[in-house]
Order: sequence, then structure tokens, then C-alpha cells
Amino acid sequence: MNLIIITSDELRADACGFMGNPDCRTPNLDHFAAKGVVFTNHFTPHSKCVPSRVAMMTGRYCHTDGIRAINEECHLPPGAPSIIDSLKAAGYETAYFGHNHVWQDFWGDNTKSSGCVDYHSFTNGVFRPMLDREWPVPAGESVPVDPGAPNLRVQRRTEPLTFFCDDNRVEQAIHYLREVRDRSRPFYMQLNTGKPHPGYDVEEPYFSMYDRSSITTWPHDLPENAPLPLRAMRASRTGKGDESHFRELQAVYYGMVTKVDVLLGRLFEVLDEERLWDDTVVLYTTDHGDFAGQFGLPEKWDTVMHDCLIRVPTILWAPTLDGGRRVDSLSDHTDLVPTLLELLGLNADWGVHGRSLLPAVEGVPARDAVFADGGHEAAMRSRFSFPGQDRDGFPATHGKQQTYHDVPDAMARTKVIRTDRWKLVIREIEDHELYDLESDPGELNNIHGRPGTEQITSELMLRLLQWCLRTDTDRPYVGRVGA
Repeated sequence: MNLIIITSDELRADACGFMGNPDCRTPNLDHFAAKGVVFTNHFTPHSKCVPSRVAMMTGRYCHTDGIRAINEECHLPPGAPSIIDSLKAAGYETAYFGHNHVWQDFWGDNTKSSGCVDYHSFTNGVFRPMLDREWPVPAGESVPVDPGAPNLRVQRRTEPLTFFCDDNRVEQAIHYLREVRDRSRPFYMQLNTGKPHPGYDVEEPYFSMYDRSSITTWPHDLPENAPLPLRAMRASRTGKGDESHFRELQAVYYGMVTKVDVLLGRLFEVLDEERLWDDTVVLYTTDHGDFAGQFGLPEKWDTVMHDCLIRVPTILWAPTLDGGRRVDSLSDHTDLVPTLLELLGLNADWGVHGRSLLPAVEGVPARDAVFADGGHEAAMRSRFSFPGQDRDGFPATHGKQQTYHDVPDAMARTKVIRTDRWKLVIREIEDHELYDLESDPGELNNIHGRPGTEQITSELMLRLLQWCLRTDTDRPYVGRVGA
């Protein structure tokens, strides 16, 4: 069978119709979910793009291989094992469109790069010319909403879409499926959309699609006993924001989500036209979520472990699976590689941490806890530096950079264990969190350290420590081990 992986950037699970959102319109994903298998409690092991995407490709937790930032040195080096290596060894043709965020030395001429895929968005003479296409958008005034609060700024796009826009990425994927793929071989194709990652900008009709006054909003106040990262961001990023700003942000975020859904509808139509559903495994997921106004915040943060950032929408289609199922047991991105390879009749033989989710589809839970981590060691935090302005011309200190600069410990190393009922977050700086998800599903009341929580904290701490021991680094690989 063929394999298609589709990922969006920064789409939280509860922003999708098929995950119960009452306002945001995702009809194409909803239709796909209705015929596939939905994993309703699926999590990313990291709330930053690169570590999460690497885990999707390797089936390994980010910290094991030192994947903790977006810098090139935190991408996979040439030769590092991943699902693509297994597929290429099995004779698959490979194509990868949109964000890289996984491999070092990836773009450009494939003969000079890592060469890990046969085609990508910048393949000369095949897909690179497609990035010159312009997509017109409705004209109008593009004045940003509240330019005095840059972190909460949203904008109606009025300039044509071009270059590495999502419209062109999707068209590249369609062109591959219709015109380029070698039909004598099975193929692997991955499509990565850039939205709904901020900036919070989108063209009409999506910009004005959602009534700011009527959407069901996420909580705008900080949780009780909020941890340092949330307090620091609220102070330096959005302290001047108010209810209208947060609603505006969420409404435009919804508009970006719906735009992505429309683009994916184009791709799904091509899967119909090419009769690919009968011999193709299709996975949809995202790297992590987005505050989108929750807690009065934009974007994401490496050391915040609330579900709005680490719970992600995940749908799996395979012709060998009965569709229309919803799997409520816990799972995470490290489970994707063994699941997909099992569906294709292949094995992951490089030390993956995850386990196949196929038993969970049949009603046998794969796990009773998920784990994630983020942040940097003290020496790395001390090396932080930032440029003078961001890409919009604002001083860089208006954004995340200000929090990095003012409160570096907001990025201190952090690990989390989440069960069906409990979530424990442990930080290097002692600013810990405990949530009872049964009585507090919105994680609005941090009860860490309160009387009566000692036993559950101890039990979760032991399990978290055991996870750390199981997933401590095992690189370099030692083939022969003796005394």
C-alpha cells in the first residue's frame, strides 16, 4: 500500500468539528474522520515544531536524541534512521511537500542535500517553478487590528498568495499524485501546511467568517496558581490585551483552520479521482496546538504542557481498518511509526519508543499514560540572544524574545506525565503543576503541593522517573557489548 501523511502546523485538537468544536467549520476533515479512525486522546511529545515532527518520523522521544530546538543542529543528520529510510529500502518512491523541520541539509538540489526523499517542494524543474504561482485574494483594507499590541495583532490579508503559501504546497502534492509519481511503485507522500501557525492573518472570506461576539471562547484568565511560563508570557507578551483582543485572535485562528480544511478538501478530491483510497494508508495529524487566546496568550510555548498545546487531532484511514471508529485511549506521536509500518507490512528496527495502535483500534488500550518534555538546560538558556526587530518591523522584544530575555527560567527543562485523570508537570526550577482532569478538565486549578495530593504526586513522579530511565539516550549505538 501507499502512505500519505498530512500535517498542519499548530492546530489544537479542540479546534476541529470532529473533535466537538461547536463553532469552527472543518467539513472536509469531519468527512474524513467519519470514514476513518479518530484517536481522540492523541498527544505530541513536545509543544515545539521540530522536536514534535522528528518524533513523528522516528518514533522516538525528543530528549533521547537531544532534539530540543528549531535550529539546524537539532534536525536529524543524514543517516539517522526514520520511517522514510524504511520505506525507501522497501522500494517506495518518496515525496515531501511543505515545511521540512525534520532533516538537516534538506532543501535545494537533492544530489547535494541529505537526499532523504526523491522529491520535495524545491526540486528543480519539477516542483520549484510551481512556487511562482500567485493566488489572488479579495481586495480591501489590510490595517492590522490593534497594532499597539503586536502579540495580539491579527490582519486581513489583501496581497496575493505566492511562493511557499499553503495553496502552492497543496498544488504541488496534487501535481505529484496526478502527474509525477511512478505508478509502477508504491509511494510515500507527506504534505505539511504552514497554517494555522501564526501570524494570525488570512484572506476573506475566512478573516470575517466567525462572529467575534458569538464564538464560544476558551478561558482568558490564567489558571489558579499558574506556573512561571504562563505568568511570564502574560506579563511580557499580552498584558495590555482584553476580552475583545482575545476573541479577535480566536476568530481569526478559526478562519485559518477553515482555510486549511478547504485546501485539504482539494487533496481529498484528487484521492477520489485517482482511486487511491483502496490501496493507500492516510494519516492526518498536527505537530502541536496553539493558545489562540486561551489564558490571554498567542502561539505556543516549549514548557507549557496544557492540553491546548500537546493534545492534537489525529485521523487514520486504511482500507484494512473498519472506519467510523473513535479510539479514546491515550496515544502519542511515537506510536505513529510502528502503527504505519505495521499496516504496510514493515518493521521499525532502530529502537522506537512507541507501540502500534492497531490493538487500540480493536479495543485494547495501547498505554495508560503519555509523556512529553521541553525547555533547555541552564547553559543553553544563558546563551540566548535575539535580533533587533522581528519580520513585521516590531522590536523583537515585543514577542517571545521578550520573555526569553526577561525570564529565561520560563524555558527551564520541563517534563510531564498525563493519565486519563491526572497530569503532573515537573520543572527544573521547582515550579510544578498537578491537575485533576476529572474535576478540572480545563486545567484551571493547579493543586500541586496541596494537602491530600501527596500520594498521587509520588506515584506519578515515580512513573515519570521510570519513563526517563527507559528513554535515556541510547546513542551512539553499541553493536557488541561486553564487560
